[in-house]
Amino acid sequence: MKSDNRVAMKHLSAFFMLVTIPLFAVSGQSPEGILKIFSDKPLVVYVDEVHYPQYGEIQLAPGTHYVKAINSEGVRVYSEIVSVRANEVTSVLIEAPQAQVPVASNGVTYGQTSSNLPAGTPSEKSEPLPAAPPKPQPTIDIGQIAGNLPADMGGAFGVSFGMNISDIDRIMTPKSAGAERRTGFYTYAIPNGSSVYLVEFRFIDQKLFQIIVGYPSIYNANSKLKLDKKEVPFPEFNQMANDVTAIYGQPATAERIFQSPYSDDDGRILEALRRKKALILHTWIDPATGNNIMVGLGYTTAPLAATIYTSGQLGAEAQARSLRLNGYDYKKSFKDNYFSN
Repeated sequence: MKSDNRVAMKHLSAFFMLVTIPLFAVSGQSPEGILKIFSDKPLVVYVDEVHYPQYGEIQLAPGTHYVKAINSEGVRVYSEIVSVRANEVTSVLIEAPQAQVPVASNGVTYGQTSSNLPAGTPSEKSEPLPAAPPKPQPTIDIGQIAGNLPADMGGAFGVSFGMNISDIDRIMTPKSAGAERRTGFYTYAIPNGSSVYLVEFRFIDQKLFQIIVGYPSIYNANSKLKLDKKEVPFPEFNQMANDVTAIYGQPATAERIFQSPYSDDDGRILEALRRKKALILHTWIDPATGNNIMVGLGYTTAPLAATIYTSGQLGAEAQARSLRLNGYDYKKSFKDNYFSN
């Protein structure tokens, strides 16, 4: 991939400094109502047209809210107004719809061959269509809507490149536990069980051109641990890479970069990452737009897996202007930025 397409991830240590800010803000918030949604199958849930990837416990202002749920096939299975009261939990159970029984009329059951057809009439019964392959279910939230990202790699979380700051803030604020808003970029802490992951939106002329999703990754702190060749023992990175591959196919490039004294076959990936001597980077590109997605594994105060969405057009403009945002120099390649910080 050419360097002018590699407008991507910043120095990721800033993410960890921001984690304490949203968590502190959460602790001081006044109690609100809680909406809990239960389902035996994965759903895509919207409240007041805002997407909630984690819908087991949604904090909402007291009052009435419009709740919509879509199943993995993209079919709406729930659409209701729900009342939420302060300091109370409102529970909603969304069950999968029952299969419909064929309706009979004049002795003919639709969808089946009639026994009353004239002799010689070709049967109307058709062979059943082959079942569509199951849609891959996301294993980690990197902004998929109904399990998918845009075909042109043009955004995530229901926002698209070119959107203005105020529209993105309106969409992301209800999802977040806190936010850091600075000139040129907004960062949101999104609840994820007992912790958070972080989503940063970057702007040029107040228009969105890049989205960065970062998850601190679990790892074994024993730097002497030996691993099999090519093993990547970081579940968040593997989940990100697998989910993007399920949507867009195999990456255009898959780099595993190791600096001396480490190599890809020495089984010391944990130690190499900790000493910032290793970087794993997969890249997907949409040829029509130049939009690209990068899934990377690097290190700051801990291993960090990140998915980065970049606009081809606006990203090239950021590079041409030698834009600098949050410690990232868009005039340089991604690798130069990472290893020089």
